Amino acid sequence: MSRLCQIGRSTHEPPTGVAGGGAAPRVRAHGVSTRPDLDVRPAHGATEPPLVDETAVVLRSSTLVLGIVASIAVAGCAAAGSGDPPSASLDASPTTTGPAATIPSTTDAPAAPAGSSSTTTSSTTSTTLAPATVAAELDLTADRLVLGTSIEGRPIVAERVGAPGGRRILVIGVIHANEDAGVAVVDRLREIATPDVPSGVELWLVESMNPDGEAAQDRHNADDVDLNRNFPYRWGPIGAPGDSQYAGTGPASEPETRAIVEFVSRLRPDLALWYHQDANLVIPGTGRDGDVRARYAELTGLPLAECCGGGGVYTGIAATWARAEAVAPDGIAFIVELPGGDLTPAQVEDHATAVLTVAGEL
Repeated sequence: MSRLCQIGRSTHEPPTGVAGGGAAPRVRAHGVSTRPDLDVRPAHGATEPPLVDETAVVLRSSTLVLGIVASIAVAGCAAAGSGDPPSASLDASPTTTGPAATIPSTTDAPAAPAGSSSTTTSSTTSTTLAPATVAAELDLTADRLVLGTSIEGRPIVAERVGAPGGRRILVIGVIHANEDAGVAVVDRLREIATPDVPSGVELWLVESMNPDGEAAQDRHNADDVDLNRNFPYRWGPIGAPGDSQYAGTGPASEPETRAIVEFVSRLRPDLALWYHQDANLVIPGTGRDGDVRARYAELTGLPLAECCGGGGVYTGIAATWARAEAVAPDGIAFIVELPGGDLTPAQVEDHATAVLTVAGEL
């Protein structure tokens, strides 16, 4: 608060407390108390002006000046909206310019205490998150894009195969970095699709959105966050650093998540696939979404079955976020659970071929 605003506060108004402590009190915009003017009058019956008390005149003049200054100060502080900027509701990293993405965030549940192994979720409301950190503006006509960087500075790269303007198919090989068999599928897609992408298909490949985790062969990113619990749709606080499903400090708190949110929100794919291990299945769906899942399962020999009952809390999931908020109208997004270990060459071929077949049939 400026010194001028401090002068403008009424001497009869106590400082206003601020919840949480530590913040400077705000100046209120109501009236200012000033001393009354000194009254200098002629003596009763006098025919000449009385002698003027010079001290009183000086004091009166000073009071008038202070009253004017104080009034100006209060008006200025009120016009400035109390002078204190609102605090950010989200811990956002530096961002590039662009439209803000509207995401849900929790407002009514604290994060779990450090060391806690319990899981907690909460209701959500819409909050505005600044655009994701990206290395450059995203030019969707480019063959290769750096979407952003990981915590440790590794690039997150997307590659386009096929002419712009077709049905957009997005394949992400790795999100949990100790489940990295999807890299082989992405590599094979790059090999076979480059000379022979199906007509009308624009294929986008992200080998890994968790390069730091890959380097460490850890499920999490370098912040110890499970990126598949960090996406903004229905995000909820889960665990604490060190827990398997730790969801981070808030929705899309991690630079890797924000880079993918920004990219997918702009890309608006017709189909988005995320590879995981090692449940060895595709979860069934309904309607057109269910038909595409069933077709992928048929082409790869994976069972069409429910997954992971009782094995965790499923908030902030990447594919669920994409299906709800980012894919094209009538778009589809789902997880493919690969078997454990390395895929055989035949399995790699089956999955790469299934992606291209499903893409061509959309």
